[in-house]
Amino acid sequence: MPAPCVCVCSAALLATVVASVASEPLGVTHTPIHHGNDCPKGADYRATLSNTRGVRAVAWDGDALLLCVADAGSDGGLSAQIQRTSTWPIDDSTALMAADSWCSPTVIGFANDVAVSASGEIAVADRVGIIHVRAKNATMSTIIGEGVFEDPVSVAWRNDALVVADAKLRALLVLDHNGVESARLGVGQLMEPSGIAVANDGDIYVADRLADCLWHFATMRDGTVATTGTRIGESGSNPGQFSAPRDVAIVTRAGTNCLLVADELNHRIQVLDAAGSFVGFFGMHALLPRQGEGRIHYPVSLAVARDGETLAVAEAFEDRVQLLQLKLDADPIDPSATSAGFISSHFGSEIGCGADILAVVDCEIEAIAICDARTTPPIHMCVIGGGGALPMRFGEISAVAVLERTSSSAANSATSISQGEGEVWVADRFHQRIDVFRLEWDKSKPPVFDQFLPRLVRSMDLEAFVQRLSVTQGRSPLRVPEIVDIESARDPSGKAPVLLLDRSNRALIRSDARLNNGVIELLPAEARGPEECAVAADGRIAVADPVARRVFMRAPDGTWSALSALGEIALIRPSGVGFTADGALVISDSARDAIVVGSVESARIVGERGVLDEQFWDAQGIASSPAGVIVIDRGNHRYQRFGTQSGNNFQWNLTGTLGRFYDQKRRGSPGTALEAAPASTAPAKDSSS
Repeated sequence: MPAPCVCVCSAALLATVVASVASEPLGVTHTPIHHGNDCPKGADYRATLSNTRGVRAVAWDGDALLLCVADAGSDGGLSAQIQRTSTWPIDDSTALMAADSWCSPTVIGFANDVAVSASGEIAVADRVGIIHVRAKNATMSTIIGEGVFEDPVSVAWRNDALVVADAKLRALLVLDHNGVESARLGVGQLMEPSGIAVANDGDIYVADRLADCLWHFATMRDGTVATTGTRIGESGSNPGQFSAPRDVAIVTRAGTNCLLVADELNHRIQVLDAAGSFVGFFGMHALLPRQGEGRIHYPVSLAVARDGETLAVAEAFEDRVQLLQLKLDADPIDPSATSAGFISSHFGSEIGCGADILAVVDCEIEAIAICDARTTPPIHMCVIGGGGALPMRFGEISAVAVLERTSSSAANSATSISQGEGEVWVADRFHQRIDVFRLEWDKSKPPVFDQFLPRLVRSMDLEAFVQRLSVTQGRSPLRVPEIVDIESARDPSGKAPVLLLDRSNRALIRSDARLNNGVIELLPAEARGPEECAVAADGRIAVADPVARRVFMRAPDGTWSALSALGEIALIRPSGVGFTADGALVISDSARDAIVVGSVESARIVGERGVLDEQFWDAQGIASSPAGVIVIDRGNHRYQRFGTQSGNNFQWNLTGTLGRFYDQKRRGSPGTALEAAPASTAPAKDSSS
């Protein structure tokens, strides 16, 4: 646990201030909302606050807009300051003038949400497991909730009490100023509580990202809140349906609450009335990269200014905050929705690869694309899954891996010589299970698309699996594992061939191929949000933890160490990890939009922010393939591959999606002539081109 903070924010809180909204003209022609009983149905674009790397949340403090920026204060060129602008309208060219710094940049933390009370008190949810609280105009802050919270992801004020959403506890906790818990809401109901809004009457609304809905906790006659919520909405993309809702805000019209919902994977802000009925939506992203001017891309946080008209939308994926003006009229259909320049896939952070098979996840449709990993480019052969509850369907894919076939029979070994090797393992955190698929295909023939290739060979229940685990030390009882990565354990005995990274228990699990038994080993105590693991040929295990900002290393003898830097390069938000053929570490740092390659003694940065080759926008999962290490470039909806003969010879050799690829760098990419190059991709060509 970090040392106590002497201010409300850690190095993770940046505040940008928007000048007086109520008294200053914004230079935008609009029809204001006359505060009747009609909920807004649309919004006009007003401004963009850019260069807010990793912005997680927004909240209004009077006329000041506070931004939670998880990576502020790092050596990535970000600052942890309150900033102000003195000119209107705000746009990308507006100069932001630094004002007083809120806190020392040496304080460690991961600010995920910020909330302001009616009296001006500010609370910050820090995912290291605490809440910072600072009174209005105070220079000191207090810390509450230490030892209570597991993963506090959102915070809101309810009069003088704090309501905190904890993603691991799957509950809302109500606490007083001293951190004393008075109530716990939604136990047994909430799946992954995210953003919170509190109405004037004390009712609480929470967005449940994993359950694809909102929950309404009503105020009782004695002023307390019901511990059981009423569900609003369901999974889907139609009106009144949600896909990973991340936040909710309230606009009051004539005493009636209107709900604004950050509908993340539907790329829109959805509006509901007080009864939860659909009213409208706006800002829908039209499947074009880097789209702006009011187009919403993966919204994560909302805040309505006190004028009741100005809406701030945080988009961590785009590193920006957009300011919109609510209006009664619905927005027209975006004409770019019919454009031919759409992207071909929305890759998630997960990736798996074996000798023959590359598996990448499309997080928008909960499906896995299977490609022949031997070819350049990898040729798309089939799709596994899609959203749903039926067999071979997924609720939310949290890990994918390609492992060697678990049968060691001579017949099966002989078959694997001529047919595609490996099984595809898929962890579904929604249904709390692991499914295993087998692909039967003839390697001697050219790969073709065949949707009948995958076959489900077993499905394993993680809730039952946890009862069969033995613990080497520490925590008991165990929670149901949340598997976020799957790797070959490289067990010479063959008794525990599978290694599972468990975020729920912050542990590694070594198991047999059918999850009949397993041994759980807890990660170091400072681990907070492990995301990906990798196993080296010499038995070392690396675990990337973007919340702790560390890569944890396990030596073959079982001892652990924590890396906050590789060589002299500090790790800001390490999200993926892998090894080169000669054992060098490869770490994707999503805050740097680059990868770090090397060892404890020396390392180098590969890549930079951009849309061309050897450039990244949110580098994520890593997997080894026959032709090199593959890195998910999530913000550019693609992957990139790097040859890995050694750590010093880590060179780009491919950029690809499911339909387009480049095996030669485009002009303007790092290492090429600095000439303009088109951002769009070219049609795919075969490897002989």
